[in-house]
Amino acid sequence: MKNSIANVDARRESIVSKLQQNEQMSVKNLAHEFAVSLVTIRRDLKALQQMGQITWTHGRVQAVLQPDADELLNDKSSMNHIKDCIAQAVPEYIKENSTLFVNSSSLCWRMINQLAIKPLTIITNNLRVTECARHPETSIIMTGGEVRYPKESLVGTIAVQFLETMQSDYTLIGCDGISWDEGLTTHNIYESQVNSTMVQRTKQKVICVADYRKVGVSSNYHVADLNQIDVLITDTFANERVVRSLRKSGIEVIQVSV
Repeated sequence: MKNSIANVDARRESIVSKLQQNEQMSVKNLAHEFAVSLVTIRRDLKALQQMGQITWTHGRVQAVLQPDADELLNDKSSMNHIKDCIAQAVPEYIKENSTLFVNSSSLCWRMINQLAIKPLTIITNNLRVTECARHPETSIIMTGGEVRYPKESLVGTIAVQFLETMQSDYTLIGCDGISWDEGLTTHNIYESQVNSTMVQRTKQKVICVADYRKVGVSSNYHVADLNQIDVLITDTFANERVVRSLRKSGIEVIQVSV
């Protein structure tokens, strides 16, 4: 009988944990450690390498540090590749000449670049928007507010009051976690109210973007309930059990291949 998805996910998490405790291990030793065949361990390692969690060369394997949300934008890591694939899926869901709220996540920065093919009005608290590609007929409006580093986001009362004076057709929002129990969450208290206001002031669809590391995870500060999220765009590495539960809650979950 084939292993369940939950067992495979648990084993792969254990592999990463084991590698984090050791500088490196051989493929053979890992297979012995987890009592699986070489074929199975190689399948696990291939997936983990695509997910950017390990490096695997010449039969030796080691864990890698996950890049944070503010990594250099020209980094060619596996995680950046995953984020780019997610961002590339967004334009299909946005109509021309729409008004968008876009929050300050690094994934949203990538989305703005992908949306340069359409004329839009983009309202954002993301200071990096000034570096983005844009359609010649696109208007970009910044919320104002207190600048928070190192993320370069605009937050605080001024940002919230500005957003409360308008409505968007769509909100594009990155997060630190989306889960059945806690909904949409962030680790940054300063951004939580800004993000919540964006969600509340959306007329059509709230589109959440999150790589597999954020799906099924909850962070410190609540942003929105699941019934306020219309679409989740993530990757094929996201936990299938969690994806099924999110779909049951009414969210359209799009998983992009990487």
